[in-house]
Amino acid sequence: MPSKDEQDMLRRLRELEEENARLRSATKPAKPTVTETEYKGHPTLTFEGAFRPFSLGLKKLLVIREVWPEVEAFLERHSEVTPKPTDDH
Repeated sequence: MPSKDEQDMLRRLRELEEENARLRSATKPAKPTVTETEYKGHPTLTFEGAFRPFSLGLKKLLVIREVWPEVEAFLERHSEVTPKPTDDH
């Protein structure tokens, strides 16, 4: 009979395989959803979509808000964005 640790690992493996299959079967990127949740009595935001779900708590979100201009600049530098049409064409 498998031990409790083995059972937990097998259960986690099945969960990860199901999540992997769901992510691979996504035909187009789904719009992410953001849900207010709670973790150990603390408010969090949970982000879900065609990616592995993740949560951010209040402290991390406050830091991100504080440095948001740097985040936007980073995204501009590293995102593949279609050039915007200009009026001179």
